[in-house]
Amino acid sequence: MRKARELDRYRWCLLRERHGVLGSALRFAREMLSDLLFGVRARLSLAQVVEGETCDFLLLQSAPKVIAFQRKKLLMQALRERGHVLIETALPEASIIVRQRLLCAPLYKVPLRYFGYAAHVQWLMARYQPRILLNDRNGSLYAPFLRMALNQRDALLVHLAHATTVEGSSRLGMNDYDYYFLFGQSSLEALQARALRFGASTAVLAGSHMIDGAFDLPASDPDRRVMLVLGVGPDKEKEHGYQRTYALLQAWALQNPSYRLLIKAHPRSAVPFWHEAAARSTQVEVLPRDCGLADALKQASVVINIMSNAVIEAALARRPVVYVNAGEQQDIFSQEQFFGACITDVEQLQQRVLEIEAGYADCVGAAERFADYHLAQGSQGLLRNLQLLEQLQRTGHCEGVCLPPAHLTEPSRTME
Repeated sequence: MRKARELDRYRWCLLRERHGVLGSALRFAREMLSDLLFGVRARLSLAQVVEGETCDFLLLQSAPKVIAFQRKKLLMQALRERGHVLIETALPEASIIVRQRLLCAPLYKVPLRYFGYAAHVQWLMARYQPRILLNDRNGSLYAPFLRMALNQRDALLVHLAHATTVEGSSRLGMNDYDYYFLFGQSSLEALQARALRFGASTAVLAGSHMIDGAFDLPASDPDRRVMLVLGVGPDKEKEHGYQRTYALLQAWALQNPSYRLLIKAHPRSAVPFWHEAAARSTQVEVLPRDCGLADALKQASVVINIMSNAVIEAALARRPVVYVNAGEQQDIFSQEQFFGACITDVEQLQQRVLEIEAGYADCVGAAERFADYHLAQGSQGLLRNLQLLEQLQRTGHCEGVCLPPAHLTEPSRTME
């Protein structure tokens, strides 16, 4: 089928962005063999009977472990409070799909190498019969088959961005959705600029479904002298650049005892560096896990961001932001455009903090402009997402920007 051939081409071009011809060929062959084996096993393991139920919204998470993070808690709760039937599930590993026979024969012809994907999607349709499927996983190879199966039932596939889509991840090239709910203008511009996209969608600047009025905070008092550090993920914390950044912040704190340093850890990080620092100094405090970001921001007068999406919520909450990064990572959030040059040493940080203290209102204004660029709808993001989803449920349509596929061509040069 044509969709399968286009998907093959897309996956090949993705590999060629990072690898030479030989390396890409080997990886492509390995992926195709894995998918072919999945397809063979799926065809031999189709379910005989599927007990079905119906729902207004099916929230499909990227993996079972993601459900425990409760990132969509506000959205789920609000939809249910409005009387909608919402079911949350997740994509299992291929081995589990086959072993538990979570498979039904697709209603269209599909090559064996994609049969496993299409058959599990058909099982999801039979099991849950959703009117709208809310997709969470960036770059999922299930997406094209989800869209086809849903559209056969006059149902819709809506992809919910769980962060700004401004990073360089190859997964963001997947664009085969009926509607793509984006956080804001920066996400739309980044996606439009991508050289490689698969499929077409209607992009909607819906704002963040994870943000409500809790982030609509008044500006803080600069005399409070509380600095909130937004931690990075555990993988990044192992890199030398981020370790140097943490050390820089600790060194500055030791020179400025009038400031308290609060650490908001990444959800997946145990922040061992900061726990050790807190054990040596009462000036440093690692906030408890159950302290939400909005509550953390209420306590802060200045926010330090290294490379976290939470910088957008910090700006929305009218907190001056300082971009600190002693590594060599690209500033994907355009922080320097709004907050000044990246801070790379203790002396620069000291000077920036003094500038913020002297011109606090101007720094709050910069934060507001940054938030507007990245986050449509501001603190009304959750409400706007709810309104748009209910509009889609009623009419099947909402206004947006056409995001067509990018021409699938191999890069002219690659990094081996």
